[in-house]
Amino acid sequence: MERPRARPSRSSMGTPDVSVIIPAYNAERHIGEALASIRAQTLPAVEILVVDDGSTDGTVEAVERAGAGLDVTLIRQANAGPAAARNHGIRRARGRYCAFLDADDTMLPERLAAQKALFDADAALGLVHTDLMIFDDTGIIHHTRRAFSEPCGGTVLDRLLLDNFITTSTVMAPKACLIDAGLFGEARRVSEDFELWLRMVARWKVGYIDRPLVRYRRRPGSLSDDKLASTRSALEVVEAFWREHPQHQHRQPAVYRQSVGQHLATAGMAALAGGHQRIAIGYLARSLRLNPWRRRVWRAMAKALLVPARPSSAAAPANGPRRA
Repeated sequence: MERPRARPSRSSMGTPDVSVIIPAYNAERHIGEALASIRAQTLPAVEILVVDDGSTDGTVEAVERAGAGLDVTLIRQANAGPAAARNHGIRRARGRYCAFLDADDTMLPERLAAQKALFDADAALGLVHTDLMIFDDTGIIHHTRRAFSEPCGGTVLDRLLLDNFITTSTVMAPKACLIDAGLFGEARRVSEDFELWLRMVARWKVGYIDRPLVRYRRRPGSLSDDKLASTRSALEVVEAFWREHPQHQHRQPAVYRQSVGQHLATAGMAALAGGHQRIAIGYLARSLRLNPWRRRVWRAMAKALLVPARPSSAAAPANGPRRA
């Protein structure tokens, strides 16, 4: 079900340059901040599509209040997850470019203009992302993603296979490229973005703006805090990529061993941290078969073998809900 726009704006009368897509599930508390950050953008022609994913709180009313005067379309759907919500928004977007923003994140005023300028300067780009700042209700956690990752641009497939350094709320991409790449996998609730980015960077160059133009909110209880579930899902995505691209594995056997080995190690360490020793040993052993010289993994294996296992230690589910 689609709700009418709050009020016609200067961009609603013509074709916008950019459509900002916001999946929202029980986002009443923060959606106003997200919309305010779009209102402050220096890029004038911006369409906003808020896809309410079956919220049970006051999200719809909050959007109607905060969206007054903006080119906002509120689309309502039964709860189907963030991938389905984003895909719904992409299909309905009028803009040439789609920019993503989670309902509890915000963007700096120059974000959209800076990303569009990169696309205008290089038609070969299929995706542009930016650095970000991570915060929570107590303040800033990281001023830049470089505190724990190495985001970059260019031809990045082999780098991305090692580490998903692209955060969805920082991404802008041509609508045509997103559709050609198959959109977000709706069967997944975790790592559906990683899966899409791999398909896209295998086909197009990536632009990167080395400035934190997005403020990413970390909330306790989100699936990103369930490290075993999220690392398992990332491992599944990487293993599926290599199965579907045997020619790349043939050309890059070292990258294959490094990427799969690294994701196995990360899943093993997450299992160990959660007290799932048997699961940890399985992942770590597989990692060491691919990369036997990693001291950190050997140390984790020793710890897994020496720490007494918890009784009836159950495996965490590989997939589950994720914040939109």
